[in-house]
Amino acid sequence: MGGAAVNDQATKLRSLVSDKGAASVACSRGKSISGCSVGKSVHVPNVIAVTSGKGGVGKTTCAVNLALIIAESGNDVLLVDADLGLANVDIMLGLDSSRHIGHLLLPEYTAEDVAAVGPLGIRVISGGSGLRELAEADESERRLLLEKLRSYYDKFHYVIIDTSPGIGADVVDFLKEASRILVITTTEPASLRDTYAAMKTIARHVPEADVRPIINMTGSDTHAEAAMSALNEVADQFIGQHYKRWHRIGLDPLISRAANDRKPFIRSYPRSPAAVSLRTIANTITDNQSEAAF
Repeated sequence: MGGAAVNDQATKLRSLVSDKGAASVACSRGKSISGCSVGKSVHVPNVIAVTSGKGGVGKTTCAVNLALIIAESGNDVLLVDADLGLANVDIMLGLDSSRHIGHLLLPEYTAEDVAAVGPLGIRVISGGSGLRELAEADESERRLLLEKLRSYYDKFHYVIIDTSPGIGADVVDFLKEASRILVITTTEPASLRDTYAAMKTIARHVPEADVRPIINMTGSDTHAEAAMSALNEVADQFIGQHYKRWHRIGLDPLISRAANDRKPFIRSYPRSPAAVSLRTIANTITDNQSEAAF
């Protein structure tokens, strides 16, 4: 894509507020427009959101590798990088895509237009890195993104959404799309505090979702169990929630090595401890083989 084309698209992305608003209104009234799913009766795939209370806990790493593990079983998988403006799913997969989720704000683009083909044939929608306008998208803009994405979901067995960290309105919008939410945390006090804030937000806005914490990068089973016990104690007391179904992934140096090579660790090191743990998690959340924590 030439420099003139890139500049032209950037200009469009900054100037389409009125057009996006009109499209959203038309969709809410049931009119037929590109990407509008209102009034349609379509197959709803399994939508799994991967989120966290703070950054740096391995959220995107879990989302990317989980998508690939699910695809290994022959499932059609869509991976959506919903960390708007600060995306790095494409980097982890070694993809260089010229199109991203921000292009969905332009009327001529559909989700299928911007989806790239990743390893194992998964489709990947990049979140667009370094775009302040996208990171600051307002409610009507996010609604348009969600409408176009939703119209694409029915083509897949599973949709994995990697949200931004935190509890902002953009995160809540994407969490509402999911029937299952994985909340990634570590045993660090700051991470547990922010994880509780995320759980409180989920309980308020997405009470029907199946929420499963994942204690990541744990040094031992004892540390993971202590962290989960602390989370449940606070959640029991203040939001009336107790998370019996939770998972853990141990500290694994091979994850960093794979990240430096821009390769998912389940592809580079399929028998690594973290890969084995995440495969077990994937089997549980997709097949409901076991409801016990592990």
